[in-house]
Amino acid sequence: MASIFLSGNGLNLYRFPLQFEQLAYTWMERQKLGGTYSMHRAQSEKHVVVCNTTLRADTIMDFLNEFYAHPLLQDFYVVLLSPCELDATMKMILQVPMWAQRVIYIQGSALKDTDLTRARMNAAEACFILAARNYVDRCAADEHTILRSWAVRDFAPNVPQYVQIFRPENKVHVAFAEHVVCEDEFKYALLANNCLCPGTSTLVTLLLHTSRGQEGQTSAEEWHRLYGKCSGNEIYHIRLGDSRFFGEYEGKSFTYASFHSHRK
Repeated sequence: MASIFLSGNGLNLYRFPLQFEQLAYTWMERQKLGGTYSMHRAQSEKHVVVCNTTLRADTIMDFLNEFYAHPLLQDFYVVLLSPCELDATMKMILQVPMWAQRVIYIQGSALKDTDLTRARMNAAEACFILAARNYVDRCAADEHTILRSWAVRDFAPNVPQYVQIFRPENKVHVAFAEHVVCEDEFKYALLANNCLCPGTSTLVTLLLHTSRGQEGQTSAEEWHRLYGKCSGNEIYHIRLGDSRFFGEYEGKSFTYASFHSHRK
């Protein structure tokens, strides 16, 4: 970047180093951190708020990939509300065009009404409260999650909450939430069922993660390729009579339906 000035002594050329450009970029980024999700946008657009203590790149990417895998959520915006500053990896992720147009980061706490107002929590379609994984003590992490959930409920009681906690005994404190995912409860139940039916954990993992069927296609093992291809299959929940493919089997036996659908 350079600027040219004319003076009485002639033509002087002043070259500004790249540090000035980096300084301006840093200032703009800090302005964004203190910004808000405007009321005008909240009224004209649909958005959800994700509350988390620390924004880990792997956790946020898993959430964004799964959230936007649903075709009906493509027009939604995601507001990340967190008290921590973005690290270099998260900054790079949010600069990717795919996410830059959809994800808004606001530095703030879910425990403060002013920050909830900045995120337009009362106008959100839903609030996702992720478990605080930076805590060594999981009980302390759950306590922080519960406090955030209570704060959101007091501020916006009509906004559905989806809460992630660690300990099963803490579910009762967020029973008002739309859905509660208890990590320990799910993990132990999965291990128990895996003992009864080997492969259950793999099956459930494939069902929970969006797959395009491309996994393992470069492997030399045939079962890897078949496994990855089949993981891209989708599950639909629909009334039998409304199905274009299986509506004709309404009233028929399962044996009849499975035999003829397999032949087709």
